[in-house]
Amino acid sequence: MAEYKEIVKLKEKLEKAKIPFEFRTLFDGYQICYPEKNTEDKKGVMKCSVIEHYGSYRHLDDLLEIMGLLTEEEKQDDDVVGHLSADEVFQRIKKHYEEHIKEE
Repeated sequence: MAEYKEIVKLKEKLEKAKIPFEFRTLFDGYQICYPEKNTEDKKGVMKCSVIEHYGSYRHLDDLLEIMGLLTEEEKQDDDVVGHLSADEVFQRIKKHYEEHIKEE
């Protein structure tokens, strides 16, 4: 699992920003689940799923695949996007968190 550096980088960025999420193993890699709402158990409805494992898009390039928090243009093509860096995914999650969850 050492080859999956971007998802670990995203995990560290979310922890530093104190944004709620759940981190778990998935196949030979990991998944980050970002909740729709700020719940204590962090197991509410998922707003965004981030994965990096042997079956995810662009995993060989150490890039992340997400479902949720897609742009309108991305939604027209597919329900997932699989070529994002940890920084790009973090910006999407941070924007949603600051606009919809932080002040709950």
